[in-house]
Amino acid sequence: MFAPMISTLQKLAGIGSDIGHTSSSSINFNANLPVSIEVIKHMEAGRYRLKIGRKELTTKSSKNLSEGQKYWANFSEGRGGILTISNLYRQPTLFEDEAYFLPFSLDQFIDEESFSYSDFRDFLLKQLGDEQLSKESFKTYAYMLLALSKATIHLPLLHQGKKVMVQFQKRTDTSLHFYIASEHLGPLLGMMSASELQITVMYEKSLYYLQKESPKLGMITHFTLTKELKPLFDLSDLVLDVKG
Repeated sequence: MFAPMISTLQKLAGIGSDIGHTSSSSINFNANLPVSIEVIKHMEAGRYRLKIGRKELTTKSSKNLSEGQKYWANFSEGRGGILTISNLYRQPTLFEDEAYFLPFSLDQFIDEESFSYSDFRDFLLKQLGDEQLSKESFKTYAYMLLALSKATIHLPLLHQGKKVMVQFQKRTDTSLHFYIASEHLGPLLGMMSASELQITVMYEKSLYYLQKESPKLGMITHFTLTKELKPLFDLSDLVLDVKG
């Protein structure tokens, strides 16, 4: 029963990673989907220097942003070329740095027919014991092992140059709880059974896009919209554990 759900999760992750293969040097500010931005510098009067792909620009934001952090946001261009930024949401710490993503797709990493938590733990321990492992990869696998201690599979993947972070938990009622973050859809949170899929998103544009693509998932899918979604595991969880 678990294998079909992993297969559906692979398809859902693929939808996000297949978006935006056009050059990131040119930006469509009336884009149909959210964009990923990095705050380069906080300037005077609420102005910020931002980076989107390889392009930098200066614009205003009514919300205070932090230098060096990354956000999802909606952009639009009005009359006179005035850029408006809205619906800003800070990306999870584990999603921010591309250096800590592994160059695999989900189907390369997870065998839907034979996946088990114990085999996954053994795989991570084997990787961490490799003396040739880079510093970045060691840190990535260590975070994956820490997430596993909380019964969460954490997979930061760089598929065809696009970041997609997949997290999921198996439930005792044979359902699957999951979180997926991608550069062009923002975060998704959902619950999946053998026959139905519940997905919650933060951006209306993402919701409309996923509704259009949902026949590819092969099961009945219900969508809802909310203001904020949190990952199943992030570095803030480790801070809370230390203080506790």
